[in-house]
Amino acid sequence: MKTLKRSIVTGLVAAMFMVVATAGLALAEDSITGTIAQQGDVIMLDAADGSYVLEGSDKAPDMVGKKVKVTGTVAEKENMKVINVISMEEVTE
Repeated sequence: MKTLKRSIVTGLVAAMFMVVATAGLALAEDSITGTIAQQGDVIMLDAADGSYVLEGSDKAPDMVGKKVKVTGTVAEKENMKVINVISMEEVTE
């Protein structure tokens, strides 16, 4: 009986650890600086390390051609880098 309880507790702890570890990776925010570009209906961020499709920003169309700092979560979808925008601000130099 003690062995069964120990196995159940160990399994639950391992599962909780995996959920917490995965959630931490999924919610990591990045800030990327680049120029906003439009390709057809798609708004992109052209940065030094490549191009990102922008999702979730109403401000992006107004920023086309401007240098901006975008903060958000980055993911890979269909062989493209996608950033789910949390904030966007114009960079003035």
